[in-house]
Amino acid sequence: MTPPLVLIEWEDATLRDLGTWVDNEPIKYEAKMFVQVGFLLSDTDEGVIITSAWSPEKIAPRDQIPAGMIRRKVFLKGAKA
Repeated sequence: MTPPLVLIEWEDATLRDLGTWVDNEPIKYEAKMFVQVGFLLSDTDEGVIITSAWSPEKIAPRDQIPAGMIRRKVFLKGAKA
């Protein structure tokens, strides 16, 4: 059975500075948001695991997104569960 297709909107951690040394001054928090669509392989309290391509024999590399980073999860209509 084909896994359900989902859209996951998630906030990523990010490196804010590129230099070895930076001035120690106030900085405003800016969320780095991403939207990703994939086949839902696992959905637990800890997070989700999705893949961008699926067949009964092989799958694309899996992405693991921790629950604390997930802002929205939408099951896409028309996808077979």
